[in-house]
Amino acid sequence: MRRLFPLAVPLALLLAACTVPTTPPGPGSTGSQATSPATTAEPSRPPSSVPPSRDGTAGEVPQPAEDDPGRFIYACTSLDAAPEVRLSSLAEVWAAPNYTRFESCEVSFEGDGSFDPSNREAQAIDAAAPGGTDDPQAVIEEVLRLCTRISDETGPGGFAEAGRETLLAAAAMCPDAPQAGIINGWADGTRTGDGSVVAGESLQPGSYQVVKQGPAPGECSWTVADPGGGTVGRGGMQEALAGVPVDEGQKFTSDKCGIWWKMY
Repeated sequence: MRRLFPLAVPLALLLAACTVPTTPPGPGSTGSQATSPATTAEPSRPPSSVPPSRDGTAGEVPQPAEDDPGRFIYACTSLDAAPEVRLSSLAEVWAAPNYTRFESCEVSFEGDGSFDPSNREAQAIDAAAPGGTDDPQAVIEEVLRLCTRISDETGPGGFAEAGRETLLAAAAMCPDAPQAGIINGWADGTRTGDGSVVAGESLQPGSYQVVKQGPAPGECSWTVADPGGGTVGRGGMQEALAGVPVDEGQKFTSDKCGIWWKMY
């Protein structure tokens, strides 16, 4: 056996030289080896800015339908007196790093030519002005303004001053806005401020609690009156923070208390 070993080495080298390496078939190859079907990778989405959510945490940036950048300009002012910023879409407004410091935004149409509403905008205009309007552009600009950011809910230009139809149109137009919950509350009558409202009309019956105190909480006073005008309840901030029941047909009056919302 030891005499055969010298012959084995050259034989092994000869076999190795005759072995042809295999390579994957190139484009157009007709080789018999089975190939797997080509897979097209889905393009990755570029990262986007993440705005703070209502509870102060970061969340996914919502993308409003038909939010064509540059068609409307959003001029937003800040509570901290920072320079005005001009943004080109609702998505940009919501994604702004200082969104929670915005005081309010004014909206103006900047598209080419005269204003021609999209289908979604036309629906919002019809909802905000069910009796028709001579200025549909102004109507949609107001709807979009309510979709941006309003820090003073009951101040000039706040949600308390907006018409019910316009609030409902805004709630339908931008359901994913960071302030969507607040818009919905004013629209459906589960959120109210100082003043007088009647349960069953502009306010839903239920138990209400102050969630945003006014500038002088110690001066807060409220009353609940029956349809005949008789007082059925009254109190101050202590009771307001605990909850005040308001039944159908009763008149609820708040003074210097702040923002109320329906607990249940």
